Amino acid sequence: MSRKRRGSAAPSLSISDVAQRIELLTPSAGAEKWDNVGLLVGDPRAKVSRAVISIDLTRAALDAARAAGANLILNHHPCIFPRQKGLARVTRGGASELVFEAARRGISVISTHTNFDRYALEAPLMAAKALGANPVGRLHDSDEPELLKLVVFVPKTHGEKVRDAICRAGAGRIGRYDSCTFASEGTGTFRGAKDTRPFLGEPQRLERAHELRLETVFPRPLKNPVLKALRDSHPYEEIAYDLYRVEQEASSQGLVPGLGYGFYGDLERALPFAQFARRVKSAFRVGGFWASEPAPKKIRRIGFVAGKGASFARAARDRGCDVFVTGEAGYHVVREMGLSGMAVIEVGHTESEIFFLKTMEKWCREWKLPAKLLRTPEQRVHS
Repeated sequence: MSRKRRGSAAPSLSISDVAQRIELLTPSAGAEKWDNVGLLVGDPRAKVSRAVISIDLTRAALDAARAAGANLILNHHPCIFPRQKGLARVTRGGASELVFEAARRGISVISTHTNFDRYALEAPLMAAKALGANPVGRLHDSDEPELLKLVVFVPKTHGEKVRDAICRAGAGRIGRYDSCTFASEGTGTFRGAKDTRPFLGEPQRLERAHELRLETVFPRPLKNPVLKALRDSHPYEEIAYDLYRVEQEASSQGLVPGLGYGFYGDLERALPFAQFARRVKSAFRVGGFWASEPAPKKIRRIGFVAGKGASFARAARDRGCDVFVTGEAGYHVVREMGLSGMAVIEVGHTESEIFFLKTMEKWCREWKLPAKLLRTPEQRVHS
């Protein structure tokens, strides 16, 4: 009797399958323009044995993969970075040595970085829970892409189907509300060429259809998945739709995937700074951190962005945060915020990204993909 090896991945799960699942959860279109995400090293057709989850592609990550019999490393920070039109060379020694070693050993590397920070709501929700906060909304960088408005014309019989599809793809979220759309009825006209196959009527004849003008909004990074959902659900051979840039700012309320980073929220009750500091140490598993002076006596509203959160500090201050927790912010930002009345706590870039590790571990469990969570001195994630 054959017996399935304990802890093995599903036989049909390939590197490409994992990359596609990550793409579905964290669309690469939502990454910053300078970022480099997705499958960066490896054979997409190879079957997955095991995976190693780490913040960076490090020597420790490669050694852990070899020890565990893993042929996939799931990273937060891209191993080929910053984004380049083409990598000049991959050789043993020098900046590309770890990429060379991964390829030589047959280890694939998939990275999800700023797209993860935008889309994976599990991470800010985990951070909020660890800090004892009720999240209110996301923090927005002033340079963040704006909203787009979609207007599409659809036969009334398919209005609900199209609405449901585009909203599942992320359209129609305004603040704490989802499925926000507007529809008005009217008559659409069209005439197809001889070789067309119209959903309604016949080719070469002017047709009139009872249609809905369906409108909604979505974050610009969601353009590709929303339009794909539209095409997959719309019955017409040729779809009439328009996209408009929305000039108004996105709502600061609600945790919306694809729009904003981290979170800001409120503690159940105001805490002395020293007590909140203990929560920070516990949440990020650090023995200490840098904090601006003077520290506020009481903490009630907090903000958090993983990694380098300098560009979100003013947004946290403007949302009334008493303290902004991040990986790193820089001397001048920390000083400016401290003088304006909001404390800044810097726990370390890598340390602040511990919830990437936990989220990816959760996803691997859901996919039944055996994975080793790497916590090494290099990453300074304290157990």
